Amino acid sequence: MPRSRAAEVKQEVVDLDRHSPSPISSRVKPPPPIAEKVDARSTVISNYRSDAPSAETVPQWARDHGETPILLQTRIRREGSQMSSPSPQNPEASFAQRSFAHPAFTGIGLKLKACNDTLGNLQQLGIQHVATLPELVLVGDQSAGKSSLMSGLARLNLPRSGGVCTRCPIHIRMSSSNGPQWSCTVSLQLDYVYQPRGRIRTTDVTDRNPFPPWVQKPNRDTKTFKTIYDQTEIEDVLRWAQVAILNPNRNHELYVPDEGAIAKETELTVAAGQTEAQFSPNIVALEMKGPDLPDLSFYDLPGVFLSPDREENDYLVKVVRNLTRFYIQRPEAIIMWALPMNHDLENSICLGIIREARATDRTIGVITKADMIEEGNIPQWLAVLRGRKQSVRHGFFITSLPPGEALENAAQREDNFFRGGVSTWPNEFAEFEEQCGVERLREYITKQLGIAFSRSLPSIKIKVVERLNEVEHQLATLPELPANVEHEVRTCLSEFYRQIKVAVKEPAFLSRWGKLNSQFKYCIFKIKPTCIVREAPQTIDLESDTETVASQTPKRLRPSDSTVRATPSKRPREMQQQHSPVKHEDGFATNTPMRQPSFGGTPVPEQTPFARYLQLGRSGMDIREIRREIMEKKRAGMPHNLVPPEVYEAMCLRAIKRWEAPLELYTQKTMEILKETVNNVLESSLEKFRQRVIFKESYAHLRAFLVEHETRQRARLIDRFHDETYQMFTINDEAYERFKAQEAEALDRARNIARLKAATLIDWNYVTPPVEKMSPEAKKKERQMMNDLLPRLGEDPFKTELQVASVVRGYYLTSATHFVEGVTKDVNSRLFRSFSQGELDTFLDRALGLFPYPTPDIYQSLMEEDAQIAREREQLKRERDKLRIAIESIAALENSSAEDDAHETSTHTSAHTIDVDLVEEEDELMEDGAA
Repeated sequence: MPRSRAAEVKQEVVDLDRHSPSPISSRVKPPPPIAEKVDARSTVISNYRSDAPSAETVPQWARDHGETPILLQTRIRREGSQMSSPSPQNPEASFAQRSFAHPAFTGIGLKLKACNDTLGNLQQLGIQHVATLPELVLVGDQSAGKSSLMSGLARLNLPRSGGVCTRCPIHIRMSSSNGPQWSCTVSLQLDYVYQPRGRIRTTDVTDRNPFPPWVQKPNRDTKTFKTIYDQTEIEDVLRWAQVAILNPNRNHELYVPDEGAIAKETELTVAAGQTEAQFSPNIVALEMKGPDLPDLSFYDLPGVFLSPDREENDYLVKVVRNLTRFYIQRPEAIIMWALPMNHDLENSICLGIIREARATDRTIGVITKADMIEEGNIPQWLAVLRGRKQSVRHGFFITSLPPGEALENAAQREDNFFRGGVSTWPNEFAEFEEQCGVERLREYITKQLGIAFSRSLPSIKIKVVERLNEVEHQLATLPELPANVEHEVRTCLSEFYRQIKVAVKEPAFLSRWGKLNSQFKYCIFKIKPTCIVREAPQTIDLESDTETVASQTPKRLRPSDSTVRATPSKRPREMQQQHSPVKHEDGFATNTPMRQPSFGGTPVPEQTPFARYLQLGRSGMDIREIRREIMEKKRAGMPHNLVPPEVYEAMCLRAIKRWEAPLELYTQKTMEILKETVNNVLESSLEKFRQRVIFKESYAHLRAFLVEHETRQRARLIDRFHDETYQMFTINDEAYERFKAQEAEALDRARNIARLKAATLIDWNYVTPPVEKMSPEAKKKERQMMNDLLPRLGEDPFKTELQVASVVRGYYLTSATHFVEGVTKDVNSRLFRSFSQGELDTFLDRALGLFPYPTPDIYQSLMEEDAQIAREREQLKRERDKLRIAIESIAALENSSAEDDAHETSTHTSAHTIDVDLVEEEDELMEDGAA
């Protein structure tokens, strides 16, 4: 076989896992020891097959001839082969998973241009928050020659001096095109917002705030700066773009060269020295297309440094290090570490950051300024290139791009320099000739980027699809404006009116309100004034279960001991079973039992909002105070047993005035129940329009309606309260007489027992249980005791005062019955009726502008959305569009790779049928060094 044929066969093979420096030239490779490590690890980590055949597939003749490039020709990719890329075991796997299980992607690393173009598209879309993208990152210390290296890689005269070019990241994306015209679009990729708060100090730079005063935004905002078609303009445009990005609070268009007002009127150097910010983590992006451009994309970061130009900028030392660390720590980043030959290698700041991030296995060393090497440093650089010092996984390349020289013939000049055309390049580096020159570096990093992208592409697509589903789900909760706005408005309001009418009549609502009514009623009756019936302080609690009268501090019985007080209740549960707030005592003069009142007592709930008012009536009257009040209001000459009417009225109204606080609390609790019910109905019926103006407006007007009716209701109930406290008045004589008689009987029994105990006629520990709980024998015995002993005491000197107390308590119960009934009925018939009979409907329609003559603009405005929600929807829509474009780019790459793979399979199959003798002939040629 001719020598050229052997070379052709060899160039058809590209190892996906071996990190050889170039997909084009097999000569370019890292140092052998490091390359061997790369081969072993990349095969394990990536799940890709090594290009070496397995034991089963290596023919005997191939094993006999050793490992030669021709062996790669014997591998045949077949559908369903066990050697294809891993595929999902689940047959129902998603499209995102199935698409990359196709064998087409086992060889995707070969399609470097397609891979790198797709990767550049994804990077420009700004989807790094969704999936981590492989990327090339150029880092280095200040004055490490990064700018010259960046220009050499891009084959353009980019800014290579200090200044603004070192104060923000630059993203360069290059792509070859078939057209003859070169173009470059410069844009600003804004991921951070500028929020200065005074002078920035070094202590302000923290892990949580790495780039003060810049704060990260939720989504990237990309602004096109300028598109140019002349390569000589790129340096000027790039410098102005960086000035624009350092003035975030001004319109970027002001800085566009030949167009913006500031760019026209101000010198570039002056504008660069007057920027708002000294640094920005936002990115200036260059997208270049043209013939003969390399297919490459990379980031260039500001060089790290130790000392700023001014003391007030000390914080920038930490900020720039944080930025470098931020990019280096990205797990998919391939790092190009620039280090100059004229500097001390041991003092590299960047190497410390790389090691701290454990990123040496992702690092390519790039030795710059080879033309400035000092003879005494040759041994240390040889040790570096041989992997004995400062080793990194991908080894080192060497470049020489003096900043003062044009780039048109940079490749030829470098080639002459490294091959002996320049006498300053030492012969000791001859063994590393294949690692010299920016062209070989570009070939190597292009391949590495394509390989990394091909490996991560399946997971990238899965994550992009998952995020797209999430975004579309979120957008579904933020629907666009309905087509028939008037119909939607009328429908949702009609549903609200219907539901509110039902809600105020539902058992659940009425049950809660009914419980509140019972608690209010119990409170009003409970605070009926009690009466001290002994000459000395003694309280008879007529609501207690036992009418036991005991001495407060008795040690022995004394006729003069008058410190007797009724025993407090010990069995509240029994008290709750009573049917009247007044104890019924069996009459001492008659055997006819007292009929229980029809209004009935209400059991006290275990938890009641009125608990703090239940003791208001305790010790409300005292027979001695009643006597004093009678004497004060009695005119001279009036009979001693005649009570002035003013006494009755004053005492009755004084007891009733205690209702004011419980009434206010009742009104408040009623409105709470009503507001909760109404708000729940509003949220239920207008749920899908929660983010629209109609919901916000309806809520505000509904609140106003409730406030108005609460004010009216409160005024009506206060009027009822004032009616009761104005003067004594009742025409319900039957109820009044019944209550008065009950109270007189209870008071007389308590007073008589107290007198007998005070006179030591009965045992001091005599217990007076409730009448209704006494057996007939006990009742008969007590009546007999009273009849026998009371005559010994004579007439009660406080008979008149007891009669006054019974009138006050009887009237209190009569008025309380009427008051509680009136309050609850007013709330039901006035407040609730305004919701159940259409008053709310009319009010809300008028407030929303829907009555009497609504216009289409009214309906349209009601369906507008909240400004914040509108911004959120727009952000989600922009993200959705980006994700869709990303999926389209990945799908296009997938389709093209599948077609190319089919062609390659056919080619490899043909190559496999080569006669063995012909193959052996090729082997011999390669072994002789023809390759």
